[in-house]
Amino acid sequence: MRNYGNEYGDEGFIRLLRDRQEEVRNRDIQKGSVWAGDKELVFKEYEVIKKQLFIYIPDEFALLAKETARQKYPYENRPEIIYADPQGSVTVAFTHRKEKLDTGQEEEVRDAIAQVMRQLYPSGIFMEKQSVVTYAAQMPVAWFDFVTPAIDADIYNLMFFYALNGKLLMGACNCLQADQEEWKEFFVQMIKTLRSA
Repeated sequence: MRNYGNEYGDEGFIRLLRDRQEEVRNRDIQKGSVWAGDKELVFKEYEVIKKQLFIYIPDEFALLAKETARQKYPYENRPEIIYADPQGSVTVAFTHRKEKLDTGQEEEVRDAIAQVMRQLYPSGIFMEKQSVVTYAAQMPVAWFDFVTPAIDADIYNLMFFYALNGKLLMGACNCLQADQEEWKEFFVQMIKTLRSA
């Protein structure tokens, strides 16, 4: 526990109040508003693939326009569906591939894609490889995260893999590395809310 007694006047008391507020703030995206830094977010369930896929994302996120998507993802193999915050600094993207994927093969695909990403970004920082299960159907979702250099700031990325109706769903969440501590927890919660119709 922090020592607040060595600070001048009311500074220690004010810091104590702020720390207590942080401790009691909700961190569950399905149970009301949460805070990312000094920004309050409310998550809601979006239907990202009509009659197939639902996920919780912040209610202020919107689909990126095609032209904006081309600028943000200049390569041809960009994700099919991209949601972003109003500033465009936090994104969640989805691609439903034609490749067959049976439940239980998610980790194998994750490991193969992680290897490809290591080759594409040799200066990237690769961190965790994990698997979680969705809240609704207890379906496995495999993910890994890494940081890549960009022109003006490093980018934190979390890629995830899910069997949607027998086909591979690839997803990617990203934000500035400076915001990684706030967003990683929310990204993992978000992929746990994945559900198919």
